[in-house]
Amino acid sequence: MKKNIAIVLCGGKGSRISEITKIIPKSLIKINKKPIIWFVISYLINSGIKKIILPLGYKGNQIRNYIKKEFQHHLEKIDLIDTGRDTEIFERIYKVKNLLSGYDNFLILNSDTVFDLNLKKFINFHNKNNFNITLSGIKMKSSWGSIIRKKNSIKLYKFIKNEVIDMYQLKGFNKYEAFRNTGISIMKVKILKTIKMKKKLDFESFFFNKIDDIGSFIFDGFWYPIETYKDYSQLKNDTILKNRVKNLIDKING
Repeated sequence: MKKNIAIVLCGGKGSRISEITKIIPKSLIKINKKPIIWFVISYLINSGIKKIILPLGYKGNQIRNYIKKEFQHHLEKIDLIDTGRDTEIFERIYKVKNLLSGYDNFLILNSDTVFDLNLKKFINFHNKNNFNITLSGIKMKSSWGSIIRKKNSIKLYKFIKNEVIDMYQLKGFNKYEAFRNTGISIMKVKILKTIKMKKKLDFESFFFNKIDDIGSFIFDGFWYPIETYKDYSQLKNDTILKNRVKNLIDKING
């Protein structure tokens, strides 16, 4: 049985939703009276993940205090590590890499997203196909990251960041399909050990296009990121989305 650990990214400033994050970190924004990070950590614990790392940064003490209170009965599973206020994503991961020793894979998740991806199926898919990295995707247009793969294939063909993909612009477009990257991925620990730390290295652009044998796991469930105030307002006021969140809370609480 392969051992898995999770890293929940929660150190960013959340500048695109500064109306709120000038007071609290984005991961503590409440949805249906629950901070977003509650969904992520609760889902990991319910999925059988025994160790979770939180690389803290911007307003990290607020996150630390919340975790210690809300998850006081699970603190042996959670490591709260200060990785600096202005640290980039890859540097945060690199700073906690020693905690990955003894594990086969590490999950990477954002703390600003609610989702119902079946993590056990996701992990099994990654292990069964022996991928170095596996990305999860969903059928949705995105300007923040697209998974491109050949039709009838589970391997990543290309990762494109920061642009909406027009499939007709791709050479041989009828052979490919595009999905939105959810920000939930899993990677073999040994891959990280081969990379030397470089400041300003973009984590997604580097790893998802430079590493061989990357898989893509596509799911049809619920996934919603809080990237802007518009996202937050829509989730707060849209009846359908509110019901999806309520159902997710009920699922987590069992």
